[in-house]
Amino acid sequence: MFLLVAVTPSSAVTSRAPQTVSYTALSDAARASGQLARYDGAPTREAAIDLAGYHLDLTVPRTARAYDVIPISYTLTQPLGRRRAAVEAVAFEDAAKAGDTPLYDMAIPGDLDVKIEYLGSVSADFDNEHYIPLTADPKTPVSPFPPYKRDSMVRSSNVRAANAVWFKFRITNTGDTILDPEGFGASFMQPHISKLKGDGSVEWTAGTVNMFERQLSYLYPGESTEQWVNFFCPQNGGDARGLKEGDYRIDLSMLYRYYRDYNWGVNIWAGKEFAKLTMPIRVTAKGGKSPVQTSFEVTDKDDKMPGYFDRFEEFMTSFRVHRWVREDTVSRDKIYLQVAPWTEKVVVKLILTDPRQIAVAKIPIRITNETLDVKYNPGNVMVVNQGGKQMPAFVAQSMPAMRTGFQLGPYPEKHLLQQIQEMKDLGVNVLANTAGSWWAPEIGGRKGVELHSACYKYWYDVLARRLDMKLMGWCVYPPTSPAWYANAAPLLGVNEVKYSTADSTYGGHAGVDRSDPIVPEVIAAWAKYNYERWGDMWFKTSDGRVPIDIEDTWGWMRDDINIRYMTGPLSVQRFRDWAKAKYGDISQVNAAWGSQFADFSQIEPEKDQGVEGDGIDQKPVYNKPENPFHDWSPAVSDWDVFRTELRMDTYQKANEIIRRTIPGGELALRTEGANLVVPGDGTSDNMHWRHVYYSQRRDAMVFDVVKQRDVIHFYSDYTTLPYTEQEWRQAMREMVAAGVIPVFVPQFDHMRDILLNPYYGRQYQMHYGLDQPSKGMMVHCLMAAYPWWKATYEEGGAPGMIWSDYLCDGFATETTKRELKLLTAHFAAMEK
Repeated sequence: MFLLVAVTPSSAVTSRAPQTVSYTALSDAARASGQLARYDGAPTREAAIDLAGYHLDLTVPRTARAYDVIPISYTLTQPLGRRRAAVEAVAFEDAAKAGDTPLYDMAIPGDLDVKIEYLGSVSADFDNEHYIPLTADPKTPVSPFPPYKRDSMVRSSNVRAANAVWFKFRITNTGDTILDPEGFGASFMQPHISKLKGDGSVEWTAGTVNMFERQLSYLYPGESTEQWVNFFCPQNGGDARGLKEGDYRIDLSMLYRYYRDYNWGVNIWAGKEFAKLTMPIRVTAKGGKSPVQTSFEVTDKDDKMPGYFDRFEEFMTSFRVHRWVREDTVSRDKIYLQVAPWTEKVVVKLILTDPRQIAVAKIPIRITNETLDVKYNPGNVMVVNQGGKQMPAFVAQSMPAMRTGFQLGPYPEKHLLQQIQEMKDLGVNVLANTAGSWWAPEIGGRKGVELHSACYKYWYDVLARRLDMKLMGWCVYPPTSPAWYANAAPLLGVNEVKYSTADSTYGGHAGVDRSDPIVPEVIAAWAKYNYERWGDMWFKTSDGRVPIDIEDTWGWMRDDINIRYMTGPLSVQRFRDWAKAKYGDISQVNAAWGSQFADFSQIEPEKDQGVEGDGIDQKPVYNKPENPFHDWSPAVSDWDVFRTELRMDTYQKANEIIRRTIPGGELALRTEGANLVVPGDGTSDNMHWRHVYYSQRRDAMVFDVVKQRDVIHFYSDYTTLPYTEQEWRQAMREMVAAGVIPVFVPQFDHMRDILLNPYYGRQYQMHYGLDQPSKGMMVHCLMAAYPWWKATYEEGGAPGMIWSDYLCDGFATETTKRELKLLTAHFAAMEK
């Protein structure tokens, strides 16, 4: 299951056609669970499409349950010729907006055409005089917000130099394709600014904090959206959010997910440009009014039908691409479509290339809602009292400092309030936190305005209290960051916090050795400080526990990053002692590991490891077979068990200190990737269970150790792997049985599966412990959230989502918001 799905070109197709792969996880899971069998012999509606000599007959079920995967049977008559044909079905189209016009969508785009207009800029100077930084006293007064003085917006090519500058643009969809932000196909903006030399050449170029600026709703032809852009220019030093005097050029690119040819970076991350606005500006001390000159072009008018995907399925979208044929051909096939609760029509599209053409059939379908009913779980302790009524906790992680504060415009006091109000209106009742260290230097004495810190404090000091939101407790992220230690001295009552260092800790930077005894002390100190300032809003379980988030990633398994972060020299020495205690003498170690160490001092698991490229710091990668510490050798298995033990030791000690001042307090772990606290299976044919098994080892979360130590009782992750509904329910049940409550914050809008195949991606034999070589490619897909949320609550956890990680493709879109509104209604209506 999910091991390998690949289709090579048929004999009717030119030998020069690319090798193709298929991603059919939804229908595979529906077939395995028996859900698809419900539609055997079910009543259907028939339709037909004729287009340029192509004929498509199709049938669609008349009725379907919400979130079921339904079969769409079709017969395609394809004439001789060098044209490709795609049969696509979607379940999301808004009839009122689409009208009668056949529209493409981002899975198989048509003409991606937009109009981009520059609306103006706002400059602002920091108000350091009135800014109130935090101090060692957690009761420091609330700082005025926003911490700057703004100009009025002006549309001019002459911009006033300032500490912060924002530019506003309007994007109008002028093409024939529905633009959307989520899943396999998506569109988004990438702005850049270039500082120009006197001769017009580029001195430096910078982007934005988020890198990509997202449009969170579907944009139909004729519709517009407006966005602010603030550039992050570290070349300007302390004024990195602003601009200094000089000549600049702004380049605003619209990107789309690109699948014509396989290109690792473009396909899974960056996207390909399809339109670009260029605008010169001059930044001066006083600004002024001057004419604006912009140039705009559509830079990619080529056909955009996927070239290396044969079949694809995600929530509300499915397609099959038929290659060109050397003779008249009749193909009988099925595609499978997962419908939404709000689906009113299934729109089936026949799309041709060379030239591009489209024709559609819009088939009514009735959706029943019995699959939406939520079963009350009286034993679920993750609940919130709302107006005297107990409601299930729904946890959303927002990023008012990192991603959605000043980054989204010059009026954060307005849009942050709008964001938190929308979250509450839709049913979010617990906010989670990234706990970044932007504000930690204020405790150490920093006085001036820092925008991340200012937005962070306003969100929790003012807005969360104003809207009476509960907060997951928090301490630090990541605990290896020197900032937490450099600024913790006043919290610990010492003049200086000294610590041992390690190379290449989280993020590839030098940090704190994980075995330094100061680590749990600092974790607990920051938890105490946060509790004393914001603890009145902290969430408490119905049995009296106060989970305190610690975001702490020790390793990764993914297509684009595979790593164990370094622990440091103290940790390595501690591992030597651990190995000596386990094996006795070095000869027993060598016998177990197949190594040839002369003594324990030669054991260096973090030395002489491999490095993966692509400009990302990914060392150490344990991929050298001559090194005793290589995936998944006996030595590295011991190393991963030890690292998990070390992690549990640190958290256990921190919990002991935390409980001295926070009754019921204990650390709640959050990691990144697609980790679960379940056994997994390193030999399974199901690659998701293999992923769990091996990923938790890289991340120092070996299940047996975690369960036996009984330290972690709350766990979350920025889940990106689209486990099936059945897998997810099983995982939630197993976690709760192991004493670990799930509090996941998945990014449903852009899940990232790993598709094993012979042709594309990176070598996955090592990552998944396979017997034979196989490549693995990352596949973007939109995931239905409601079934996961329902299973999480019913099995004893708290459903949740990532709300605003714009940089990392995790955010609340039009789709997930509709699902959350439905969930809240069914929570309120469930029988208790």
